[in-house]
Amino acid sequence: MFERPPDGIAPAVSLALLVNVCLFALLPLLLDRHSGARSYEEIIPVNFIRIRPEIQKPPEEKPPEREKPPPEVLLRLSQQAPKPRQLKLETPDLSFEINPKLDMGMAVMPPPEPEPVKDFFDQGEVDQLPMTVFRMKPLYPFRAKRLSIEGNVRVKFLVDAAGRVSHVNILESNPPGVFDESVLKALPSWRFTPGELGGKAVNTWMSTVIQFELE
Repeated sequence: MFERPPDGIAPAVSLALLVNVCLFALLPLLLDRHSGARSYEEIIPVNFIRIRPEIQKPPEEKPPEREKPPPEVLLRLSQQAPKPRQLKLETPDLSFEINPKLDMGMAVMPPPEPEPVKDFFDQGEVDQLPMTVFRMKPLYPFRAKRLSIEGNVRVKFLVDAAGRVSHVNILESNPPGVFDESVLKALPSWRFTPGELGGKAVNTWMSTVIQFELE
């Protein structure tokens, strides 16, 4: 069984229902009046305001105060350091006369100059003369052979420590200038055993006479 509500509540509930019915009945009329191109934003203007929060700057830190240097203390010396004493040495006065007859010393002979080292030696200075190993006969000039010219050439040349011939010089030729070129071309190809001095091979000057004879 339901309990019966108190007498004062029923009229209040009825009044609230009546008010709600009236509001719902008037709502279409309000919507038709403001329908069209307007939107809710036109009907009710809304302004948005952006509030920026204030940024509080941190308080500036003051640089630490430098400590003041202590005042310089000037020390004054009341007494100066004593200067070192200079000792004077008294030397006896020695005065004597030198006898000019006395010999001032022994004469020293200068050392002998070293003998210059020779790069080459003559035939009479070596212990052993160079010996011929290979000798090519100079060519007989064609003109001299055609004219039946005979002659000779006296020549000087250097045989080095390896037995090779160099520095060929014509000392005398007969007839002059006929056989010289043939001798100058042939002698560089000659080979010798080197001359020796004290058991050591040395450069040796040699001289010889080359004959040109028709067979």
